[in-house]
Amino acid sequence: MIISIMIYTDSGLLAYEARFERCEINCDLVAGFATAVRQFGSEIFPRDQLADILFTNTHMVIEQHDVNGNEITFLVIHEPFEDHDFIYRLIEVIRDELEERYSNVFKGPGINRSKLAKLDDFIYKIFKDAGRKESPFTCSFDDSS
Repeated sequence: MIISIMIYTDSGLLAYEARFERCEINCDLVAGFATAVRQFGSEIFPRDQLADILFTNTHMVIEQHDVNGNEITFLVIHEPFEDHDFIYRLIEVIRDELEERYSNVFKGPGINRSKLAKLDDFIYKIFKDAGRKESPFTCSFDDSS
């Protein structure tokens, strides 16, 4: 089961989040943690890129992509036995959608997250078409407090 999909800018700002489960996850803490681990790893293993962070019952897939000249980090939090092929395809499809329809959102300083709101419908359709059991957007951003 996928728990959350987060998209961050190269500066670590949250650009987009879709929460499916575990509403208590603090996206700012996740971003800071992933950024710190990625920077630590690049110092120790300069030829490698951080791909996964594994906890006992929760895993994180982390992928960096260039979206029209802007480095974007995709972070998908999921349960341990989730189909990684689905996650990688999901990231690829979302990245393609960002390049095609939303690349201007990442230009300039700051992010206007409301400009990415239509990604909700796009992601909902992906999950519905795949016959996924998750219910996208069961958590609102207000649930995290």
